[in-house]
Amino acid sequence: MTPSVHAVTTHDGIRVAFDQYAGGRSHVVVVCHGFFQSRTTRVFRQLTAALAEQHDVISLDFRGHGGSSGWFTFSAREGAELDAVLAWGGQRYASCTVMGFSLGGAVAINTVGRHRDVVKGLIAVSAPAAFEDIEFQFWTLAAIRTGLESLGPGMGCRPGNPLLPKQRPVESIATLGGLPVLIIHGAADTIVGVEHGRRLFAAAHEPKRLHVVQAGGHAEILFRDDPEGFLGLVRHWEQEVFPVGG
Repeated sequence: MTPSVHAVTTHDGIRVAFDQYAGGRSHVVVVCHGFFQSRTTRVFRQLTAALAEQHDVISLDFRGHGGSSGWFTFSAREGAELDAVLAWGGQRYASCTVMGFSLGGAVAINTVGRHRDVVKGLIAVSAPAAFEDIEFQFWTLAAIRTGLESLGPGMGCRPGNPLLPKQRPVESIATLGGLPVLIIHGAADTIVGVEHGRRLFAAAHEPKRLHVVQAGGHAEILFRDDPEGFLGLVRHWEQEVFPVGG
């Protein structure tokens, strides 16, 4: 399926580019990439195409990435992009699940509470419990090696100020009582350690699930290395929280 390309503008003037895979369904999955990724990288194209076999899908670029304008603020201001896309989606869909990877997961956790009328599920993949606990991990040899392994078209970032105040996902997730949450984390994640996933799970309310992928790496790598396994986790969770289907 070929997606249609759209754009919206945030309250602070950022042009947000996003793709829509439309199949006429009433429920949509909104995919949020992480640092240095975009909606057009190979792995996110593969992920969204796979999801689109059974879902309507929206995949957005955060500021400083891909086709969106501005400078990336490492989760401090990116909630504005998700706000704008969810407002657009809320006019077209009855409900949605937000799936966020790494810092995109942090943004998702910090933002979905403002959209409980339309957001009915949250999937956080390798999301940090708090940015201050991972901010130097981006520049370790292990992190750089991980990035080099994934280099390709669509990757890149225009970094802004990393020191802006940020919400702490571990605190935000505690306010989402009643929202079904799936947390997926790799046991071998060298950028956002698996303890972050455990902290988020401990702070979240039921219904919640934590799946630790043994020997699994960081964020989209979990899908890249085992697409069927990753999608199987998502499908199993969806069958639990959306038993009638979307």
